[in-house]
Amino acid sequence: MYSISISNFYFNNSQVEYIVKFEGQVETFLSKYRYSQLKTLDDQLGKTKVEKPKFPKRSLFGKTNQNLSRVQDRQMKLNKYFEQLCVINSTMDCFIMQEFIRDAKRNIFVTEITGN
Repeated sequence: MYSISISNFYFNNSQVEYIVKFEGQVETFLSKYRYSQLKTLDDQLGKTKVEKPKFPKRSLFGKTNQNLSRVQDRQMKLNKYFEQLCVINSTMDCFIMQEFIRDAKRNIFVTEITGN
């Protein structure tokens, strides 16, 4: 089982990429995602009717990517989303979440071994 958090973000041209940290018993790795990719994960979970927290909404006024405080706020909200998601064992065990973790492992940004 992994805990998932948003450890940071960076600007890639006009887009924001969030650094997602996957922390397991044996390994910890980072992968990067845009907001839209994380929203797609939430949409897929919603179609399966699994229990999940509410996903942070898009900004109605102005572009989030062009405002540092909005990006930081979104990071905090995404982090809370994953914090709540990770305690729902049935959701974390579902195929969609397991596939999300497998895909993240294929697109590792940074990795480290945390064994003894």
